[in-house]
Amino acid sequence: MDFEFVTPANNIFPIEPSSVSKNVYDENLLEFISTLKDQNTLRKKECIAEGALPFQSTPTRVVEIVFSICALFELPKEVKFLAIDIFDRFVINHTTDVWQYSCESSADLSSQRKYWRRVAERSQKQALLRVLSSIQIASKFVLQSAALSPKHIEEYLSKWGHAFNLRSICRSETRLFSTLGCKVPIYSIFDYITVLLEALEKWMDETSELFLVCDQVLEYMYLQRDEIYKRFFWMATNRWEHSREERMKFADAELDRFLMASSIIVSSIYILNLKCIGPNKASEILSELANVSSNDIRGLSIITSQLILGSGTRTVSFRSFD
Repeated sequence: MDFEFVTPANNIFPIEPSSVSKNVYDENLLEFISTLKDQNTLRKKECIAEGALPFQSTPTRVVEIVFSICALFELPKEVKFLAIDIFDRFVINHTTDVWQYSCESSADLSSQRKYWRRVAERSQKQALLRVLSSIQIASKFVLQSAALSPKHIEEYLSKWGHAFNLRSICRSETRLFSTLGCKVPIYSIFDYITVLLEALEKWMDETSELFLVCDQVLEYMYLQRDEIYKRFFWMATNRWEHSREERMKFADAELDRFLMASSIIVSSIYILNLKCIGPNKASEILSELANVSSNDIRGLSIITSQLILGSGTRTVSFRSFD
């Protein structure tokens, strides 16, 4: 059976206001959401001001490697997402530092190109080490008592033919801290999903199954991020191609953690076919909690659900719910 694809643009299906009263939520929960809102706003401002496109420094292959290593060492789920944030920020800052140094050290373009080539070759050799250092730092923030140790990193690198000693591994961790200005992102997308799911417990009997599916959808979204947001851009503009300037304007939506987290939850609700709270009602509740457009939440959720369910020609709608 085909389902109508309801987009944010036409908004065919009218949505009743959720009439959510924030009085039903725990004060500490609302305070944490407020903290995440501040972090979300600050992160967007910093990235847009620097002209750093979302995930530009973290291609899918890097995400796959981070997921694989974290699974191998049986690290908590939130470590991998925090590690990706750390690595992405490190590469952006490192590239900026190298660019500034090359411009300041020589006005000769030929010399600048040679310097860039040397840096690129060295960075390529150290890429896996930097990924592991990012995971190591993330694990310390999430799991201090059992963080990824330098010895574990040395053994892993040796297995893949990389000869880095313990001193080099410790220096790599220090280098990351230094390049980040000793500012490590505290909250990852995992925290946004967790707090929003906790809020939804007021409307559901049980969220454990939903949490498991959200984790799977979150992984999928990180692996297919470019395709998902490419379709989201088309949904908003009816165009596939965009200039860098248009991409930067659209970056506000791409960088919005509350939008991503909310859409992941709504996609999971749709996939599970939950009757206690349908995707439309969930979109309205999450919209009010996170100050994100409910149409944007539904739009991004529909795109994600389509890709996960493999609906090539079949369209997806939330019309049959709520």
